Amino acid sequence: MPIFKKLSDEQKQELREKKEIEAKINKISKSSLNRCIKDAEYIAIKAGKYSLKFFSSPKKISHKGKTDLFTEIDVKNEKMIREYLAKKYPKFGFYGEESGQTDNDKDFNWIVDPIDGTTNFIHGYPFYCVSIGLAYKNIPILGVVYNPITDTVYKAHIKSKAYKNKKVISVSNNNKLIDSLIITGFYYNTSTDDDFLNNRMIDFANMVKRSLAVRRDGSAALDICMVAEGIADGFFEYGLSPWDICAGTVILKQAGGMVTNINMKEYDIFSKKQYVASNKKIHKEMIKVLE
Repeated sequence: MPIFKKLSDEQKQELREKKEIEAKINKISKSSLNRCIKDAEYIAIKAGKYSLKFFSSPKKISHKGKTDLFTEIDVKNEKMIREYLAKKYPKFGFYGEESGQTDNDKDFNWIVDPIDGTTNFIHGYPFYCVSIGLAYKNIPILGVVYNPITDTVYKAHIKSKAYKNKKVISVSNNNKLIDSLIITGFYYNTSTDDDFLNNRMIDFANMVKRSLAVRRDGSAALDICMVAEGIADGFFEYGLSPWDICAGTVILKQAGGMVTNINMKEYDIFSKKQYVASNKKIHKEMIKVLE
């Protein structure tokens, strides 16, 4: 007979809380989510088009760390987004890359990256976006990602399909890693943490050996959307922040994709652990490579 591990009281409590959160999420109306996504799309496009005015012009660059950069446009974009959403949804909290978390006692929180791909933006490399996610109790429920360079909106919520502009998108049907195009990225502290960098290079090298090709473009939110629309088959990265992945995670899942940690468990967007996303069919193969 199979032997089942007995759950501790703490594990039982965690399971009960998880079920309660899932039940509350299921009760959120589709009309409410539609309203939220409409407003998120509006301000994402507005902020994105504002940033585009400065894409090819000199910018005042600041440092949060040795290689973690931001500009005055990042700050202005986030302020624009935060003020708009606060007026529309005064009971929601806000968590932005530049301003941090406000009202952290709220159940609903907007999770925002005003420019995902700031290094690209600074250098005129045409691959960056505005990412706006909505989470309930840290569970992503809605996402909008706007690419100003191509004037493309990716969007979805938990009770909708995933869209690229007005077209429904879905993940690829590729079922072999060796035939797959994979995307990855590297966390900013790789320049100061040799062990971390070495481990990431091992992951990268192993994936290069076992897949068709690996790309690195510098915007996790857009990378995930590329998997959602079937251009790429998988994405992995370590050390991501919630604003990098909240929106994209919803879009990918609603497009038929899969997101887990390295243990094939539900991914906690605040964990900064290995994030693995795919079209589902190559997921186990990706996990084996990264273990």
